Amino acid sequence: MKTAIYLPVLIIVICIGLIFSVRDDPARTNPISAESAPLVPGVLPSSEAITLAKTHTGVPLLVTGLADGLIKAIDLTNHGAQLGADLFDAFAAVGETRLAKLEMEATGSSGVGHAESYTFAQLASAAGDGERHLSSGTNFPEHAEETNSQSVFAFPKFGPPSPPVTTVVKREGVLLDYEVELCVRFDRDIATVEDFDAARKGFFLCADFTDRAVLSRMIDVDNFDSGSGFSDAKSGPDFFPTGPFLVIPTDWERFVTAERITTHRGNSLRQDARGGEMILNFRQLIEKALSDLESERFVFRGQHFHLLDQKRLARGQALMSGTPEGVIFMPPTSLQITRGGLQYVLSGSFLRGQSGYDSVVEAFIREELRAGRFLQAGEVIRYSSSSMGEISITVVSENEDEVALNGVDGP
Repeated sequence: MKTAIYLPVLIIVICIGLIFSVRDDPARTNPISAESAPLVPGVLPSSEAITLAKTHTGVPLLVTGLADGLIKAIDLTNHGAQLGADLFDAFAAVGETRLAKLEMEATGSSGVGHAESYTFAQLASAAGDGERHLSSGTNFPEHAEETNSQSVFAFPKFGPPSPPVTTVVKREGVLLDYEVELCVRFDRDIATVEDFDAARKGFFLCADFTDRAVLSRMIDVDNFDSGSGFSDAKSGPDFFPTGPFLVIPTDWERFVTAERITTHRGNSLRQDARGGEMILNFRQLIEKALSDLESERFVFRGQHFHLLDQKRLARGQALMSGTPEGVIFMPPTSLQITRGGLQYVLSGSFLRGQSGYDSVVEAFIREELRAGRFLQAGEVIRYSSSSMGEISITVVSENEDEVALNGVDGP
């Protein structure tokens, strides 16, 4: 009789023990569809685009070449541009015709353009001076599939752009994820689709870091467009790394369609896509955003915001494309959900008023932190593109960041 009672209990205990003993594989990753040929970065000829950059000291440059990690460029202060000028203003000051002639002279057989060499570390961000941007979610079909998203959505992103060679801080309790994106900014405010059509468009490589712990806690899984979680999880002083080149193409649609962007985590290729894979192109993204001007559902640090401030995308603010497949985040597995549910019951969390959903989320976050699947201090993330240059980010710990801020040499 006792055996009949204890045997089912023993089986249940053993099953629970097995459920808790089996851990998720920390090496598990989202699959990606990569091109067979390696990406070879370069600079487009002036017949297709004018490529500009700026040094950290404010010198505007016409970029004429890229080879072996070195940029060839012409100092535009010698041709009418002002030191410290925004790159669109430098473009206007020198003029498209003169810029094209300088590029052809520098790349021609005579080489009379007097281009000088620069490293990526010498160059500042090609983004504008805005600290609020228009971000797009799940705008590549495979990324939408890997995150279980049903549609493209938008949200405001807060924080200044950081330069192409920089760091990102990995803070305690953060599940730090990477995303590579195409970005565009304009030579005027964009308040209508007609403004978009008339504007000069400058494209640059950009990236987006995400705290997946914050997003997992705040997201409305039934409605990504609810405005909950994304701004908080994707904003901050080092969460918007940007590339060095502002590429102003003659045909923006053709440029975007062909442009290739990649992410390397260490030596591993983790993202690889072309702009032509976007579900909505940049014009459609603007059109969508301009149709959503009244709602204040977007929450950042407890305050409510409109998608666009003053009903326009201001000059200096960026429009982001969204990211392709290959991010670190994967929705919780059935095993992780089961373990979270069991912990909810066995720990008595339901008696303390915690919801089962929140308990599962917290269990998922704890497991991911233990697994170390997300970015860790010491890692290097490199974003590359066909013709917008590259970004190199070193992940540092909070202690390393404090040492850098205080100007103290490490051991």
